Amino acid sequence: MAEGIERAEKRMGEMIYRLFAPNLIIVCVDERKGNDCAGKFWQQYEKHSYPFQTISDLFFQMEDLFDSWNFPQSSNRSRTFIEEAGIDESELSGKRTTRIKRGKRADISDLQDRKGKLATFVIQVQYRQNSSWQGQVIWVDENRKEHFRSALELMKLMDEALEEETKQGQASRSSVS
Repeated sequence: MAEGIERAEKRMGEMIYRLFAPNLIIVCVDERKGNDCAGKFWQQYEKHSYPFQTISDLFFQMEDLFDSWNFPQSSNRSRTFIEEAGIDESELSGKRTTRIKRGKRADISDLQDRKGKLATFVIQVQYRQNSSWQGQVIWVDENRKEHFRSALELMKLMDEALEEETKQGQASRSSVS
């Protein structure tokens, strides 16, 4: 991909990922609620955070951001039970629209310093195809990167990381006692 998604550098035997993309999302998970989580996320065009109460809340907000940027461009329109007035499907077919309302990019180092109480993830959605997301996620706390083929797979990767983080936290608390 022409945008230079990542560069990896070796420093003192550990892999450090450096991401360069116009649609990076930094997700800081502060609270675990059963199988769900809450926290806040940042994107590089605003200085403020976006709070989320559930994983679905996070994903809906991210999807709204991608729609407002029109990047990554969705390969199809979402189906809905509610008819949208004034939009004719035949008018949209074959037309490519570019609507990137992004402001000046914030200093990426400001974003890299964000940390969640439980876990921190850097998400880059590269494609929005088949009514889902494809991309990569970095679990910052463990410096591990995985690719995902769907929003569900991303959710499972995040849940697995949070589960492992919870087990590590419980193990460290029991060894202190």
